Amino acid sequence: MRKPSPQLLDLLAGCSPGVTHLALALRDLVLTEAPEAEEVLYSVYAQVVVFKFSGVKRGAFCSIVVYTRHVNLMFYYGAQLPDPHRVLQGTGKAMRHIRFDSPERLHQEFLRGYIRSAKDLVGTGSQNKSPRSSGNSQRGTSER
Repeated sequence: MRKPSPQLLDLLAGCSPGVTHLALALRDLVLTEAPEAEEVLYSVYAQVVVFKFSGVKRGAFCSIVVYTRHVNLMFYYGAQLPDPHRVLQGTGKAMRHIRFDSPERLHQEFLRGYIRSAKDLVGTGSQNKSPRSSGNSQRGTSER
């Protein structure tokens, strides 16, 4: 497993220890299912870690959004994901998220399936087919 970069640790430095723990545990979960994913960091209205595949158009498949008291695992094409456990939240045309207020939810095995489905939806290389999108762009996911 990749260690968090100094830049990621700096990004999370101002967050509460509980929220930081949630964010890093979710990062480990995402990277277990998508070890080839790149991380792109942002500090906007929240601290954001975007997971994407290099060289893949619309390759961002999920992100971790760190707020003051909770963390969301956000899926860029979540409206297209199967949701057999009915945990996806949101009403937009494309994005959905799962909210984490405590570490208990991190141990639900089905979370890996959501990450795998999101990863499969965007593909990981030359065989990639763009997801059927609703026309929403992915603002804020390009590297700076």
